[in-house]
Amino acid sequence: MGQSESSSATKAPVLERPPRNFNMEFWVGLFSLFSFACLAYLAVGLGDISLFESGKYEVNAEFDNIAGLKNGASVEIAGVKVGDVTSIRLNQERATAVVTLKINEGITLHEDDIVSIRTKGIIGDRYVKISSGASDEAVKPGGMIMETESVVDIEDIIGKVLHSFGGDDDEESN
Repeated sequence: MGQSESSSATKAPVLERPPRNFNMEFWVGLFSLFSFACLAYLAVGLGDISLFESGKYEVNAEFDNIAGLKNGASVEIAGVKVGDVTSIRLNQERATAVVTLKINEGITLHEDDIVSIRTKGIIGDRYVKISSGASDEAVKPGGMIMETESVVDIEDIIGKVLHSFGGDDDEESN
């Protein structure tokens, strides 16, 4: 009897943990996964993000002035979106802007197509408009479209009109 008393005295008391609520953890985890999936879906759908861009190809166009054109601007032929602007960089040697266009699969651009920068509405966003030419020669992926029309700023037009009506300031001072 003495041995059993001494062995029980040396044992540490066992603390019992409260039972875990796995049911609540499951539902919180499921809700978190569902929320993440919804956010990812909205980001892809509303952000016009394409996860798999197979079949698209890039071409370049060089402009003297791209005033207000931004990455992500749409590229249109006859009012139908056929691609996006993916990058804009400066050609320092020629002091021009080189715009890279990502064109959808199945759309063929030709060497004499005319690429111009237009505005949607009076004060809307800028976009790239492609007008078809008569050539049968297709622009190769990574190639350059040579025929471009730069943006005409309304400020430049107003300045020229005012200058033509006002005459030269130097003539008036003599």
